[in-house]
Amino acid sequence: MALAALAFLSTTSTSPAAPPAGYTQVWADEFNGTALDTGHWYYDHPGYYRSAYNDPSAVSVGGGNLSITVYTDASGKDYSAILDTRFKYQPLYGYIEARISTVNTGGNWSAFWMWVDSYGGTGAAPYHPHTDGTEADIMEHRALDGYQNNISDLVDSALHWDNYNADEKNATNGLRGAGLGTGYHTYGLLWTPTSQTFYIDGVYQYTINDDPQADPPTQPGTPNPTTGPISHISEFLILSTEVLSNSWAGNRPAGGYGSLATSTTKMNVDYVRVYQRNPTAPLAPTDVTAANTSTGTVNLGWELPDNAPYYNIKRSTVPGGPYAVIATNVGVQDQKNNLCYADTTAAPGTTYYYVVSALNGGLEGPNSAEVTNNAAGQPNYVHGGLWSAQGLFTGQPSGAHMLQNVAVAANTNYEAGVWVRGSGGRIRLLAKNSGSPYTALASQLIYPTEEWTYYSVTFNTGALTSVAFYIDDYSDSVATVSVDDTFLGLPGGANLLANPGFETGTFASWNVNPGPVWTPRQAVGMSPNVHSGTESAKGEFSGVPSYTSCLQTKTLAANTDYVAGLWVKGTGTIRLLIRDGLTYENFTSRFIYATEAWTYYTLPFNSGTHTTVNFFFNDSSTIEGTVHVDDAFLGLAVGPNLLTNPGFESGSTGWTIYSGSVWTPGAW
Repeated sequence: MALAALAFLSTTSTSPAAPPAGYTQVWADEFNGTALDTGHWYYDHPGYYRSAYNDPSAVSVGGGNLSITVYTDASGKDYSAILDTRFKYQPLYGYIEARISTVNTGGNWSAFWMWVDSYGGTGAAPYHPHTDGTEADIMEHRALDGYQNNISDLVDSALHWDNYNADEKNATNGLRGAGLGTGYHTYGLLWTPTSQTFYIDGVYQYTINDDPQADPPTQPGTPNPTTGPISHISEFLILSTEVLSNSWAGNRPAGGYGSLATSTTKMNVDYVRVYQRNPTAPLAPTDVTAANTSTGTVNLGWELPDNAPYYNIKRSTVPGGPYAVIATNVGVQDQKNNLCYADTTAAPGTTYYYVVSALNGGLEGPNSAEVTNNAAGQPNYVHGGLWSAQGLFTGQPSGAHMLQNVAVAANTNYEAGVWVRGSGGRIRLLAKNSGSPYTALASQLIYPTEEWTYYSVTFNTGALTSVAFYIDDYSDSVATVSVDDTFLGLPGGANLLANPGFETGTFASWNVNPGPVWTPRQAVGMSPNVHSGTESAKGEFSGVPSYTSCLQTKTLAANTDYVAGLWVKGTGTIRLLIRDGLTYENFTSRFIYATEAWTYYTLPFNSGTHTTVNFFFNDSSTIEGTVHVDDAFLGLAVGPNLLTNPGFESGSTGWTIYSGSVWTPGAW
């Protein structure tokens, strides 16, 4: 958010405002539940941002209100949160209003505002605020300014454009009113194609009229300009309370803000509402996709039309319908990751035909183009049996391999073979001597296709009595490849390889290096709560973060690049952290918002001066749910896994799981 200059008007009313005549409510969050509605809101800028850590723990819902609390933990770190409707809902024009109470402290400010990702331009063409968007600050409140002056009775509003650099411009006529820093007040913006008008407690404050020549603006530097460029594209809503000490909001308190339980520095929100005049039905969603998952769920994604807060999901088992409505008036789950809706009622192996329509103010738009999950063409990750080996390739040949040494007869012809399928990429099949120096007996580069295909090489052992069967990542493109039913033996003879189809659910008898490139993979629909093997760690979340964790302490080399990773699925939020094993200082982390599809999340980091670290993940979920974690990894990007029992195949062996934890390893 830009840090705007202030000029002030007066208002004192605290009553909720009414929408302008002729406007209909099309979207709202009244915060009447017990947890944040993630169909409405997205946790933005997770982790360290400005001078605090944005963390879901700072967000709570109860008693009909949303609260964002700024607090300080025992180590002196500050926490807060930024919530927005990005990837959920972007209105274009209307009356946007929230009822908010702010209690701010030095170094902290709260805001209700609108923004768009194309602000400042996309680089493809010169930026123009009409077509690339603006920042509209409906309300900003601080207790102190940068000179430590008490301005707690003041609330500012503004329009910003031309990016956040030396070209930045704004139109502002800030607002004064005794008591605006205490109690609830309504803050509204009436946004039309030709103007933006600001209200407090239903009382008119000022209007910025659109200036078609506002780039460059006609009034640069004018204290109270009445014109500025009005955005003509949809933008998302933001609720934020941030920390930026010694800069714009005064000094942070020397002792911090208090703990989560004791802090009084809060932004409380009674409601957020959007109204539109004569709302119209949205356009049909575009770029609709339907993706099968290993759990049987079908994940639907689409591009969000303007003014489309809710959707109807429809499906049929025959092309062209008729379609049955399977979900109505639903919000978007995670458009960022192309997961707008998860059809958990899909029958395994069934082909469905989906259409999606958008809703605005009760008006339904047309159906999207039909899309199918094409179960007949669903990737079958297993050639035979229930298991295969899956390679996840980054596009840089890593040489990560699967190897098995086998005793053979000298001066004899043998065959080495493997069944392969994938989404492109490249692997190498190699027969070589078991020891060093390395000598290749036969090799083949394999370019996988979406059809299971058998590839083989033949070779003569010569004087060798032991050979290595070897498959490695040779891919210069990002790809996922499945390998199954390997073979080494006399042509037409017995297979000399142990566990050739990975049916143990593990890499027993195989030398695999490193772990996260190659992992065992189950057949579609098998044991959905286990990524590989027979066990995973299950977390059962109440919706109040317990921060209980699963932890391992490991020794690393200093000043070295490492990768931490996890496979995760479910509903809820976990946090993957790396901290110093002696001081317990957290030096890198990421929040993971689980989905119903197994997904691998990584956390690259440099060890710096740290040589003993804690690898751990914890319950950071502000929603009730269940999350499964499997096949954890810690090590060099191309190197062995340093974790003990990373897939929980031996229960909790190697892990510290604290008493009272929500985490339980097991066969689920």
